[in-house]
Amino acid sequence: MSDELTELPEGWCYILLKNLGELKRGKSKHRPRNDPKLYGDFVPFIQTGEVARSGGRISNFSKMYSELGVQQSRIFPKGTICITIAANIADTGILGFDACFPDSIVGLITDDRLADSYFIEYFLRTIREDLAQFAPATAQANINIEILNKVFVPLPPIQEQKRIVTKIEELNDRTQKAKKALDSIPQLCDRFHQSVLAVAFRGDLTADWREQNPDVEPASVLLEKIKQDRRQRWEEEEFAKLKASGTIRTDEKWKSRYKEPEMINSFNLPELPHAWSWASVEQFADVGTGATPLRNEPKYYENGIIPWITSGALNNLFIDKAEEFITPIAIQETNAKIFPKHTLLVAMYGEGKTRGKVAELLIEAATNQACAALILEGLASKIQPLVKLFFQKNYTDIRKLASGGVQPNLNLSMIKSTFVPIPPLQEQVEIIQVVSRLMSMIEIVEKQCQYTEDKLDRLNQSILAKAFRGELVPQEPDDEPASVLLERIRAEREKLNNSKLKSDRTSKRKSKIVEGQGFIPGLE
Repeated sequence: MSDELTELPEGWCYILLKNLGELKRGKSKHRPRNDPKLYGDFVPFIQTGEVARSGGRISNFSKMYSELGVQQSRIFPKGTICITIAANIADTGILGFDACFPDSIVGLITDDRLADSYFIEYFLRTIREDLAQFAPATAQANINIEILNKVFVPLPPIQEQKRIVTKIEELNDRTQKAKKALDSIPQLCDRFHQSVLAVAFRGDLTADWREQNPDVEPASVLLEKIKQDRRQRWEEEEFAKLKASGTIRTDEKWKSRYKEPEMINSFNLPELPHAWSWASVEQFADVGTGATPLRNEPKYYENGIIPWITSGALNNLFIDKAEEFITPIAIQETNAKIFPKHTLLVAMYGEGKTRGKVAELLIEAATNQACAALILEGLASKIQPLVKLFFQKNYTDIRKLASGGVQPNLNLSMIKSTFVPIPPLQEQVEIIQVVSRLMSMIEIVEKQCQYTEDKLDRLNQSILAKAFRGELVPQEPDDEPASVLLERIRAEREKLNNSKLKSDRTSKRKSKIVEGQGFIPGLE
């Protein structure tokens, strides 16, 4: 790893990571590993995931070793730099307490005369991706301590290291405050979005418009026209079926099979603006659902050509493609059916936040049974944009309608009986236009927020890059060069080692003296 070394600022020098102090692997070779006797309340036991989630400062732990566990492990002191070498490669964090950890973590205990541990941890962050490249392409990626032994660290004078750490943390604090402020924006945008939809369906958004347009056709007249149009289209379709089957009817009794939508009682519903009316979904839409053909039946899926939609796709407002396809045989032999373009799909159940979501089909497609399909055709298609907007607005309320156990669900009856406030058609157009403009503004804010967050991430990387090029803080001429300090520490270590070696030799000679035997002064 020395091929990529670049020229350093004056007073800096390169040093191998292993020469900064003690570099040791953790120890957890217990058998069995999950023996409950190993765990207790004696010393914290850190795992790779806790290093990865630490943000560089390890302050939490989920397990503790017992005295037995510690006896079979190794305790690392507070301030140790932890480096993961398995699972999450080269994640780093500094221990905020004495702890043990497994052999999937390497601990670096720096000589604080030579290196500031926070400076070294920040540097290791900058080479994380480089270290990860040394991991073999296996199911369990890992590196070894020999790779860490070959890492060269650009080392400034110790006082400059401390100034760099102070500056990094000062700048990081600023970016964290900025990020915290940015993190609140999506929630504010969502609240604004809901507020816009709420005032739209209370009529507040178009109050001035109504004053300027007092003579528009009331919604009650529009709903009556939709009612007549739906019946007429049903009769035309039924007559075509009778004709196609060769059945000639001279009477009109067949028309009695048409089921009129139930009239609603709006007595308990909130009062609406002038010329608005309440209507249930089944008054203006045909409501149905799909099915899931048997998964173990190849003829329903192999070489399928019909898009098949599940509730997971409803997290987008529009659906123009499918992840799965079924065959025409599946349509013929199961309850699956093809819905036309512009059908509104409402998720009746699904994981997480899916239930209650609404989306519009931009393709002809079948669905599974988790989706309610609202088909607004003929004159009813004119109010489709408003109905879609209403389901977006009522997302939270619709979820509350759901009943059930662990995963509460909606059903078709709930969807059919949902009440929608219907303004006059001209006012609907105005509402859609105003809401669309406001939603576009929200989208611009959200995109700008994401762009700024990305810039902050790049800024943090840029700060570290400048730090290790020597460009983040000014150099002080009085700082002792790192190379001089390093040489002095080496000399001290060598002197200490020689002294220890001499002491060991003396101890060995003394151990050879027979008990009771004297020795001559000056020759010991």
